[in-house]
Order: sequence, then C-alpha cells, then structure tokens
Amino acid sequence: MINSEKRLGRLEAAIARILRAPMTVNRPLDEMNSTLWLLMNGDNTLGNIIIEMDRLFAEKVAPVSERVIASIGNFVELGYARILDTSNLVDWDTGPSE
Repeated sequence: MINSEKRLGRLEAAIARILRAPMTVNRPLDEMNSTLWLLMNGDNTLGNIIIEMDRLFAEKVAPVSERVIASIGNFVELGYARILDTSNLVDWDTGPSE
C-alpha cells in the first residue's frame, strides 16, 4: 500500500479540518505492483526490473515489458515515481517505512 498526504489548498484544508477528513490517501497495490514498487528503488535499471518481474511472475505478467512500462508510467503519472537517468541522482531513503 502506498500512503501519501493530500495536497490541499488553504480553503480545502480548513474544510477538511472541520469535517475531520482523512489527510492521507491510501492506495492498495496488488502483488505484482507491490513487487514492482519495491524494485523501483533507484538501484535497478529498467532492464533489471523487467527481468526480475518476468522471473517472479512469468505468464501472469506477460507481455512483461509492456506491462512493467505501463505500470511505471502510472506511478509517474500519479506523482509517486520519477524516471532518472542514473542512480547517482538518488539522494533520498528508498527503504521501507517503519
């Protein structure tokens, strides 16, 4: 599951406080997307991720390249991931949260 804080404007934040609305969005992930999420830690190339997903899920993820690229695109579109040219640019903790 990916948990992220909502990005609210001042008026929205005030209304959310009054209504005691949750301030986080919880996005559950299936087994394949959870594994993909963990592999997207900045240590693996796209090629390595595709090979590992194919090794772990075989026919369930076929065609692996297209499905992995589409899923990564969804993470990027949602603002949960960035595409980097090199892992040297990773300057944040990529380990699991506590």
